[in-house]
Amino acid sequence: MAAGRVGWYGVSSNTAVLPADDPEATSLSRMLETAEAAGGSEHRFRVLQVPMNLFEAGAILTPNTGPHGGHTVLGLAAEAGIGVLVNRPLNALAGDRMIRLADFHIEEEGDAVAPDAALGRVAALEAEFRTQIASHLQTSQGGIPPADWFRWADRLPTLSGRLQGLDHWRQIEEQMIAPMVTQIVHTLDERLAGPLGQAWQSWRDRYLPEFEGLLQAFRIQAARQSQAMSEAVAAALSARLPLARQGEGLSRKALWILASTPGVSSVLLGMRHPEYVEDGMGILGWPPLPDVRPIYEAVRQVRVA
Repeated sequence: MAAGRVGWYGVSSNTAVLPADDPEATSLSRMLETAEAAGGSEHRFRVLQVPMNLFEAGAILTPNTGPHGGHTVLGLAAEAGIGVLVNRPLNALAGDRMIRLADFHIEEEGDAVAPDAALGRVAALEAEFRTQIASHLQTSQGGIPPADWFRWADRLPTLSGRLQGLDHWRQIEEQMIAPMVTQIVHTLDERLAGPLGQAWQSWRDRYLPEFEGLLQAFRIQAARQSQAMSEAVAAALSARLPLARQGEGLSRKALWILASTPGVSSVLLGMRHPEYVEDGMGILGWPPLPDVRPIYEAVRQVRVA
């Protein structure tokens, strides 16, 4: 650093915003003391990255650092000239639940079915598979028995009881359900021939559309759950935002509040899809809100089921 090769450096810490008595808490004031001890008054520690969103607002609401622990992270950072980058602006951890701070558009097709009705049809087809097809199959010792290859009518109701919303359901569907079903279908397509192969193909062609209908029913259910949470958050914000912005989507409101928070230098927003970026950039021309602390305090009162 003395040679001028490092302009400045920073720390990324998920725990710098925790209460001071939390065993995993880190302290901005101790970071500053350590930087000065190592580099003197000309040290180059200038940036801190922490998680912050409407639910995780410790950076502005929780005094946990500075003299006698009386400063918040944002307050001490402003005094010390530390730039603060905030991550996870739209993915909030509330207890053991992840809350997506966005609106969920529920696309219900005209022939969408209720989960119970779809479960009944899938359960009947899976029972047929066990008696007419699985009973003729063998697998290697220690492998999953063929009778258990299609048990989704039994498994999905237990999964839905633990769902945390649409993002959680998509993770389950994409990382667990789809790979398992695809692998089994591909294997049986390749290996079964003759009368058993014909029975398999007939069953598969009836089962997969019904199974997709069941998954769609659960997607809709999860989307409704997520949207209910988003509407509860939006209701907490409503009276505290200008009338002209109350019709904006929740994600824009959440980003605007963060960008308006004193001491926040930059809000780090993911760029997975162009429309995601375009939506977030829409706030750049909005004037900052004058007082955001009551907004964070109001969101703390939102009940997370």
